[in-house]
Amino acid sequence: MPKRPRSIRRGTKACGRSCSCRLTAHALPTWNCACSNKSGAASPGAARYIHFGLPPLQAMSCRPPRRGLSWRITLSNHRSSMDQSSPTLESVDALNAQARILFHSRSEESRVIAELACRQSVTLSYSNGFVHGLINAAMAVTLQGGYLEAVAMMRHSLFLAEVYGLRIPVAECIQEIARSYYTLADYDRALQYWAQCLDVSRDHAAQESYVMALIGIGQIYFAHQDFDTALRHHEKARDALNAEVPEHLHAMVPINIGMDLLQLRRLDEALHELEIGLNRALHTKNREFEADAHHAIGLVRLAQGQPDLAERHLYIAIDVCQRFGKLWGEANSRVAMGQVELARGHPVGAIRHLQEARELAYQIGAQHLLLQVELHFATAQEMLGEYAQALQHFKHYHDRQLEVMRQTSPFKMQAMEMRLEIEKARLENDGLKRQHASQRRELRRAERMASQDSLTGVLNRRGLERLGGTVFGRCREDGTPLALLLLDIDHFKLVNDEFGHLVGDKVLRQVAALLKSGCRQDDVVGRFGGEEFLVLLPGRDIHAAVEVAERLRRLVAEWSWNHIVEGLGLTLSVGVAERQYELTLTELIENADRHLYGAKTSGRNRVST
Repeated sequence: MPKRPRSIRRGTKACGRSCSCRLTAHALPTWNCACSNKSGAASPGAARYIHFGLPPLQAMSCRPPRRGLSWRITLSNHRSSMDQSSPTLESVDALNAQARILFHSRSEESRVIAELACRQSVTLSYSNGFVHGLINAAMAVTLQGGYLEAVAMMRHSLFLAEVYGLRIPVAECIQEIARSYYTLADYDRALQYWAQCLDVSRDHAAQESYVMALIGIGQIYFAHQDFDTALRHHEKARDALNAEVPEHLHAMVPINIGMDLLQLRRLDEALHELEIGLNRALHTKNREFEADAHHAIGLVRLAQGQPDLAERHLYIAIDVCQRFGKLWGEANSRVAMGQVELARGHPVGAIRHLQEARELAYQIGAQHLLLQVELHFATAQEMLGEYAQALQHFKHYHDRQLEVMRQTSPFKMQAMEMRLEIEKARLENDGLKRQHASQRRELRRAERMASQDSLTGVLNRRGLERLGGTVFGRCREDGTPLALLLLDIDHFKLVNDEFGHLVGDKVLRQVAALLKSGCRQDDVVGRFGGEEFLVLLPGRDIHAAVEVAERLRRLVAEWSWNHIVEGLGLTLSVGVAERQYELTLTELIENADRHLYGAKTSGRNRVST
């Protein structure tokens, strides 16, 4: 039986402030009570978590899921039956394992089961079980918006884990504290804890925490609009992924990369990464990252000028967050819905979403969300002609932004102050605002057209060269197979001559759609020029590539082209090439082009390797 830990004593002392919180007598000197945190005040329930005897469920301060009350009966019955059984070390470990599994789908039930694990650990004097239970409970609390409460729980877990040499929980505690501070926009503390997490995980080979630290440090740079550096850290996290890392991080990494690429206006690449993240989140049934992926895809669609598609993804994100109980995610997607309404020219609808977002953001203390809300409120009020209110909201945005930027270097703070003053002057001058808005729309359109084929919607040659070069380099470094298909529509000139160029355009759009439907999410499809298309197949050797090529050829040959015009029929010729170690991407394309020529001279409607 493990030695009963010193911290099981229930002695407390007042924190010395005029508040109701209590601290354990053995608290570390570096600790502060929850009320002293500058991000806001915590409820008295937060401090009670630092005792081994956890409070009853009804005493918790965090709000339950907003939809339905059926979980109360289920959890009550489950808790009652577990409390009546005789606890063992194995039963505590089983409870903690169950709480960790349920965290990604039913956070409130995960929290209650984790509390049971803590109670049984007290009975057994099982310090390892208690630390894991407290970590699991804190992770569930973060989803419900109780970030300060979770920090108090994690700090106590950190103390116990360090005392008893439980190394993996140490890294987990640090990373969860960092995530909470990041959400509260306390970026200095978040960066400090993530850097510490990085050191701990390197020392003790906790690959999960190492990846989480890289993601977190990248998010700090993202919050300060250094998107290139954020992308570099998130790509390092992707390089660190392996079979030992939990599956949910394989979804989290591409979602973060997609958000970085979105801010860098590399929209096609962003959408590609986000679809990978969404598929992995769905595969692992991770509701948190499923919502994050839909949210980010909605932002990409909005940037591409597709507000209806954006709205669809954002409402899915909101629905998942409401069912999962993730308040921060719901608030974030409400802000994005406000952006959608602004893009449509509907300021009243935008204000409705922004008001809901502000209420949620205030509830959880998410300062950077409140910052975004103020900025979009200013835009909405300006569209309504309420310039005084717009300016007031922008001043609030200005003040909040300065609070955030003061956490960084003086140079960055001065640069942000200059940018904000310029933006403030722009807002006060309505004519100048309209001019700049028009210029930004033109710039976004030009950037979109630079990498996307306007006719078919797939990548154009420039986009293929950019994304294809990235994929080629990655496969070469990893030593993974890579195949390339070059596809040409047979006798396309005759289609234009006989049916006209409008029909020819419809044919090109339909062929592009068929090629996309016949490929995987991580395959790269683009229009190489004229009636030629290019498909990159990462992870496929020559044999698998031939199977894909045959499938695409049949899709085109068997599609009912009479839907476009009576008497129309089409086939494809395909050249296939596989990457060799001495080839560049250009040489690989030339190799496929030679095989395409062979398919043409051999009678067309065939695949040649």
